[in-house]
Amino acid sequence: MSYYLVHHFDPDFDYENLLPRERVDGNVDHYNLGYVQNVREGELLAEWREEKPEDTTPWVFECASRDFPSGENTRIDPNDGNRLLASANGYVFYLDGYITIKKTLNVRRDIDFHTGNIFFLGNVIVHGSVRTGFSVRGVNVMARDVIEGAKVHASDSVLAEAGIKGAHKALVRAEGNIRAAFAENTQILAGKSTLIDGSLMHSEVFAGKQLVVKDMLVGGRAISSRYIYVEGQLGGGLSTETTLILGYDAVLMYKAHLLGEHIRELNARLEEYTLALRHHSTLKDEFEPKILRTEKKLGACRHKMRELWDGMEKVQDLESCRVVVPGAVRPGVEITIGEARLKVTDYLENVCFRYQDYDIVVDSPAVSHEG
Repeated sequence: MSYYLVHHFDPDFDYENLLPRERVDGNVDHYNLGYVQNVREGELLAEWREEKPEDTTPWVFECASRDFPSGENTRIDPNDGNRLLASANGYVFYLDGYITIKKTLNVRRDIDFHTGNIFFLGNVIVHGSVRTGFSVRGVNVMARDVIEGAKVHASDSVLAEAGIKGAHKALVRAEGNIRAAFAENTQILAGKSTLIDGSLMHSEVFAGKQLVVKDMLVGGRAISSRYIYVEGQLGGGLSTETTLILGYDAVLMYKAHLLGEHIRELNARLEEYTLALRHHSTLKDEFEPKILRTEKKLGACRHKMRELWDGMEKVQDLESCRVVVPGAVRPGVEITIGEARLKVTDYLENVCFRYQDYDIVVDSPAVSHEG
């Protein structure tokens, strides 16, 4: 007697021979190739049938006995012995003849046009670079080579062992912590802490709890709810704008930043439509509806921005906020803690900036107020 094993994944899937997919509009998608077959815990992987399914049912094996090829991280359904389920989140494939789920995805090359974007339900280790224009998403994401102008998002933490060369295109996000060898021209959002082992250059950082930079922090904007530590040098001189903001929810500040960018885009679009209508009045039927739609979107975004700022409460104890710099501080650095603001106009060394009585005071040595 024959039994039929119906798979709910592709048992012949080959991640080394992926082809671009055709979109609904007829264009070809070279970025989303489906590199991995994700499954969630409890998801049906395969089931036995006594009768051969219809020809339209794919991925059917004919077997002489009804023994599941059950491998790592799979289990037989306790309520139905004919069903094989996933017992963990991960990717599914056949390993040595057994249906197997791995919880960690090792990508042993660059993330590029050979792999496409990576979306995985477990941990991701990229043994190469994450190339410009591509994205990686996982629980924990580790990149052993450089992250370029890419998008990396982790529901826990990100580790960039060789650093981030963002080219003003990179966005690295983590609900937990982010650690990088260095970062330049990058946007970083960490729900908890950000640690840069080298220099942080011309970047925008939003750190939920603290930002630690072991070498230089030069240019850009660093926002942390409570604590910023720069061991080497803070600021690059009067010609380089370096802004530090503490005392507010950094994640909400990031949302306000995104909303602000969207408002600027809508304003530019509205200006473009209005100018086109002014020069081509015969196109009134085309541009007036576009102008009305854009104005409506702008109104909604501005209302949302007001709500966001109305709810942007300062941390309860601004006195606990610190900017600690054992090294050098260059003129031109601007520090804001709550409603207090300070523009550094002189060369300083081994100092700590803190909030006191609606003002920012400077103490030395840097670490005397810690702990």
